[in-house]
Amino acid sequence: MRIKIGIILFGILGVFLTSCDSKKAPNLSQSEFFTDSIYSKHLKEYRKHNVYLPKGFEKVKKYPILYATDGSNKIENSFIKKSLDSLIENKIIEPIIYVGSHSNGKIADSTSTKTGNGKKVYLQYRNYEYVNHPFIESINPKLANRFKEHMQYFKEELITSVEQKFDQNVTKGSRYFYGVSNGAGFGLSMLNNHPNIIGTYFCFSTFGGDIQTNVWKPNVDYPKLFLEYGSDEPFFLKEDANFLKTKFNELNLVAEINEFNGGHDYKIWNEKFIEIISKELAVE
Repeated sequence: MRIKIGIILFGILGVFLTSCDSKKAPNLSQSEFFTDSIYSKHLKEYRKHNVYLPKGFEKVKKYPILYATDGSNKIENSFIKKSLDSLIENKIIEPIIYVGSHSNGKIADSTSTKTGNGKKVYLQYRNYEYVNHPFIESINPKLANRFKEHMQYFKEELITSVEQKFDQNVTKGSRYFYGVSNGAGFGLSMLNNHPNIIGTYFCFSTFGGDIQTNVWKPNVDYPKLFLEYGSDEPFFLKEDANFLKTKFNELNLVAEINEFNGGHDYKIWNEKFIEIISKELAVE
């Protein structure tokens, strides 16, 4: 009887150890796209983010990681998952990890901004997290540090937690950023103020970013930039783009800045996203 119990216990232990090993180093038979969350000490709240893991993902392998703003609650039939699945399956790009940080859609301020006819504009926390408002402290002190706190969350908490969770000890050159509109503006702010974190930025139809008021220092290894803006968008986007062209040339930096036909349009952004990552993350 003791021998039988010993054999059973040994078998259970073997199954347990095998299970633990598989959790440590999964090899995915299919890609995964899901929503996760972490608690941010800087923002003092839980924040969601999407994660895409490619088919065949293993923690022992190292992958490029694409960090993005404006993550989505839409998991089924996601543009990101379908696009990355197709590009990777057809060996157009290398397998990558995608992380899309969700914005905070709650109303943050309904008193300080009005339209021409006096109607209140209800601004979300997203607006204050992605765009630096230098005079907001005098209007709404509670939002004074929101941009700074969100920047700290993104660069110190989100990136660190994701790379620890998936055992990815990557460098600046293996990190990418993607953002559109205000999310792209947040990216340009991070590119300028924290140039040693992410190596390449994809920024489309950029609103915000303090592009012309930021200090651009010589002898700083600013990241590579891909910037796209529309012919039908507000004139200041073209002014910012021209400023960046001049500045990157002056500093001998790498930037591809282009104007597309159209306006502030997700359909165009999606097309540009596929076009650019197909080149930048191409299979060698």
